[in-house]
Amino acid sequence: MKGGGYYDANSQAQRAAMEPFLPWLEASIEHVPVPSQEQGCYRFLDIGSSEGANAVYAIKRLIRALRRVSSLPIQVGFDDLPSNDFNRLFLNLFPQGQLDLAAEEIYACAVAGTAFGRLVPAGSLQLATTFNAIGFLNEKPKAELPRFILPMAPGPHAPRPGVHVTDQDLIPFRTQAASDLKAFYAARAAELVSGGQLLVQVFGRRGELSTSHGIYDVLSDALLDAVEQGRLPQVVYEQLLFPIYFRSLEELLAPVQPGAEHGACFEVLQAEVREVEVPFNQQRQLDGDVNAWARQYTGFMRAFTEAILAAALPETLPQADILEWIYERIQQRLIATPERYPFHYISIGALLKRL
Repeated sequence: MKGGGYYDANSQAQRAAMEPFLPWLEASIEHVPVPSQEQGCYRFLDIGSSEGANAVYAIKRLIRALRRVSSLPIQVGFDDLPSNDFNRLFLNLFPQGQLDLAAEEIYACAVAGTAFGRLVPAGSLQLATTFNAIGFLNEKPKAELPRFILPMAPGPHAPRPGVHVTDQDLIPFRTQAASDLKAFYAARAAELVSGGQLLVQVFGRRGELSTSHGIYDVLSDALLDAVEQGRLPQVVYEQLLFPIYFRSLEELLAPVQPGAEHGACFEVLQAEVREVEVPFNQQRQLDGDVNAWARQYTGFMRAFTEAILAAALPETLPQADILEWIYERIQQRLIATPERYPFHYISIGALLKRL
């Protein structure tokens, strides 16, 4: 993710994607098991917290909900990869130099590690959440995808000669995504106490619509424009891969269905797929300002694409200049042909109880 507060400033769409599912946990949190006398406090863990604005927002809501039924202390962990901007996370937790988590007797800590492995001791959590995080693959499969930049099919509105992905191309990535999800559920099953709850929300797809459409089409087009103009070698495009998989709701739930690998570990309390309205689309519908829409759309996608793109650029190239050119080109394309890059945020969520 792009740090320094950039992700926070451009993640309103991600917050909108969380909103339909937070009320599930707010309503059911009173059924979370009371901590043992030895533990003495509730323990929450948010996984994939990034710079923290959305994570802190969600956790505040859950703390307020729990405070309706319990005054016991609460320890909250905020997790992300070691490369995350934890300084920004701490600023969100301590905006005026004091912890700001909506209640007394709240204790916060940071946790570094992958969502697909163990993060805390066994049987230590009453509650775990993750938002917009587990679509990122734990590792890249040893497979090539030279004709597109994402292990998903390109969007239907942006055809370009030479850009395509076959079902055969996608098999290693689907396999990796399925393996990652099993590892995620195994880790949470170990960490949650019996009766503990897990709220999972992530970008995904439904039918012919995928959250990937539009975003990666315009990025692909801008990169190919750079290749055609001699700004980038063709090999950079061919080797660039965003290791992200957009699941269906059925794929999200497959490992926890009865008879599946983790079916005996969890009960699915609620599950749903929603297309959520995102702020920059809503604003364009109100005022018709395509320039503002393109600027906000570009900022939104830059927040989570720039770090991967920057790492793929050869050191022999003027990386900062190329990055600026690419995102300027994206904005230009969005303004010129907005109908080519429609964006639909398909958000999938599930609330599970540890058996």
